[in-house]
Amino acid sequence: MGRRALTTVTMSVLILLLVVAGLVGWNALSGPVDEDPDAGASASSSPSCDPGLRKGEIVRTREVTVSVFNAGTRSGLAGQTQAELVARKFIQGETANAPAGFAAVRFVRVLAPTVQDPAARLVARQFGRHTLVQATKDDLGPGVDVIVGNEFVGLVKAPDRLRATAPGSGC
Repeated sequence: MGRRALTTVTMSVLILLLVVAGLVGWNALSGPVDEDPDAGASASSSPSCDPGLRKGEIVRTREVTVSVFNAGTRSGLAGQTQAELVARKFIQGETANAPAGFAAVRFVRVLAPTVQDPAARLVARQFGRHTLVQATKDDLGPGVDVIVGNEFVGLVKAPDRLRATAPGSGC
């Protein structure tokens, strides 16, 4: 085979590879977006909220939005707590001072629609095994609401997922 024929074959193969790569790239760009490739078949419709969480399903930190409110006088406590939760892969919600009705919170209080809410229970575990979830109709911010007081000292070692023992919002 001559030099000219070898150059023609090489160029033809390269052009064919370029066309195939272009088609694969175009399909990847124009195809549907998978928001959470790690979740596989159990991917939720939104990474920050799974309104259909059922008993037995797993709720993960990366699926839960948390808002933190400071009920104490320690400046920056809500922001510091929020930063620690975000470092644990929770989704950042709102950070602010707590409304006046929560001034009596000394340590920490986790608020949710029900005491068995799986997302709220996962958040509560970050503050200690015995941290309780308080059922409330108050919705202070997006996701699970956490109120921290002056005697709160920090998070504890806790799981990054929890199996739901009851249906819940997952938000």
